[in-house]
Amino acid sequence: MAMEEDTTTNYRIKDITFFGSPRRILLQSANGPCPLLGICNVLLLRNQIRISEDARYISFNELVEMVSGYLFDTNQGGGDSPSANSADLRESLQTCLEILPKLNVGLDVNCQFGSPTAFEYTRELSVFDMLDINLFHGWVVSKEDSNAYKVLHNLSYNQVVEKIIAMQDAQAAQEKEVAEGKSPSADSTQVIEEGLLVQDFLDRTATQLSYDGLAALHEVVRERQLGVFFRNSHFSAILKFEGSLYLLCTDISFAHSHVIWERLDQVDGDTSYCDAHFKVNESTNDEQAALAAAHAAQDTLMAGVGGADMSEADRMLAMQLMQEDLQEARRAPAAQQQQQQQQQQQQQQQQQQQQQQQRR
Repeated sequence: MAMEEDTTTNYRIKDITFFGSPRRILLQSANGPCPLLGICNVLLLRNQIRISEDARYISFNELVEMVSGYLFDTNQGGGDSPSANSADLRESLQTCLEILPKLNVGLDVNCQFGSPTAFEYTRELSVFDMLDINLFHGWVVSKEDSNAYKVLHNLSYNQVVEKIIAMQDAQAAQEKEVAEGKSPSADSTQVIEEGLLVQDFLDRTATQLSYDGLAALHEVVRERQLGVFFRNSHFSAILKFEGSLYLLCTDISFAHSHVIWERLDQVDGDTSYCDAHFKVNESTNDEQAALAAAHAAQDTLMAGVGGADMSEADRMLAMQLMQEDLQEARRAPAAQQQQQQQQQQQQQQQQQQQQQQQRR
């Protein structure tokens, strides 16, 4: 197993409950894209791959081997058949095996602005197809903005960048034409107009999530469907539950938190954080957060206490650990209150001593 440290190639493991069942998810210690983390968390939540209960960390190479094994196991049928479909399957599988080891540095994903499921095809996207994982984004142009929609809805991000560059070149050419006393050409004027529409859209949707994109996501993501959400070069597990969209919280800062999900309901980042039961986090201080985390740990252990693979000794140990966590969390507020009282007493004594010195 991986060395027990947080690096760009090692991932910490967090135990959670997912609709009442125990699951292990991966956390990201270093800021970066890592699409493999998003893919693996979907497979882990689906219970299609599993990590040993003894592991606290797992390496990138171990994850690649795990996903590669899953791909082989789920695509065995027809592997030796001479049919064209089997040949395509073998080719797609080989492509995935070549791409997986490269997924710690990013992925060539080029979203298109007409739909949350529209992406320019690249061979890298075959990984999602072979694993039966939907890839989504929320950077969608509004149909009500007819001028912008006409220009943007069939374009990819790379094509939009080309439009911006063409606009800048056309503006420079027009300035030169005007300086020479010439009238600007109709072609350059159209290029500039389209470029300004594109630039305005990019400025208004700098978070790479538009209101129309958020609304479209609610329409295309099915109830309880798991997928991968792409935004700002990051890949997160996304879930729809009871009509709301949630992103799995995988930053290392959530390692010991009861927070599991971030509700995706705002485009400006002003969102709510939720626990394993999709209840909004209402902890207002460290003590409440500690108690909530202890209860979350209890839920996780309870989900595994009834497992068929657990011995009686394991069950007793799990129950003991639950009680200790809860007792420790409940003692925290009392301990802090006692510490505050001691500090107040010390301050009063110091004030009395200072008053006595002044009188002398």
